[in-house]
Amino acid sequence: MESIYQFASVTKNMANITASLNDLAYRYKELEERTSLDEAHIDVLIISAQGMIEAADALKSIAYNPTQEESSTDG
Repeated sequence: MESIYQFASVTKNMANITASLNDLAYRYKELEERTSLDEAHIDVLIISAQGMIEAADALKSIAYNPTQEESSTDG
């Protein structure tokens, strides 16, 4: 169950991303208008998030099948 440490790390990173997105939402609502460059960055975030969703979903289909170690023919 060592994967729990990786899940904890991912969860922490997701919390940081969520906080940053909330900061951007506040900025765009209260402080400044989005620019075309901001829109392009948002599009990149969306594509990255979709890729992460696909990668996370693919984890469910990985079957446990350890690679067999090859026998050493030395000596």
